[in-house]
Amino acid sequence: METQDTPNVVVGAIIYNDKDEVFLARSKKWKDMWIVPGGHLELGETLEQAIRREIKEETGMEVSDIKLVGVKESIFSKEYHKRKHLVFIDFSCRAKSNKIILNDELQEYIWIKPNKALQLDLNQFTRKLVEKYIEIQKSKDNGLV
Repeated sequence: METQDTPNVVVGAIIYNDKDEVFLARSKKWKDMWIVPGGHLELGETLEQAIRREIKEETGMEVSDIKLVGVKESIFSKEYHKRKHLVFIDFSCRAKSNKIILNDELQEYIWIKPNKALQLDLNQFTRKLVEKYIEIQKSKDNGLV
């Protein structure tokens, strides 16, 4: 069994398009629940570099308008396939194109209105991020915490 000495820093992003839809994908790592793209921060990498890299690797998309949305943590979530302590740094960003090429970490994807996304089987962390995104959109906030 893999052991962990310190929490892992993970970036994730709610990606939106010009139709005010958000991108979600299913992941076997999260019990086939719908999630946002993201992954681990690599040593020497900035948060922005990490989110751009993870989105490109997982979806093939390029993004712009990256804004911090919030920070959450997962301590040994039963929804995740491994026993991990994760610190999520969440962003919102705009899709530059709608051409999607999923890697093997994601099984299918959907573009969906944020309110309708809440009806899907989201993991608890994605649900909180979508709710925060909706709140930001309603307040016309700039995305900063």
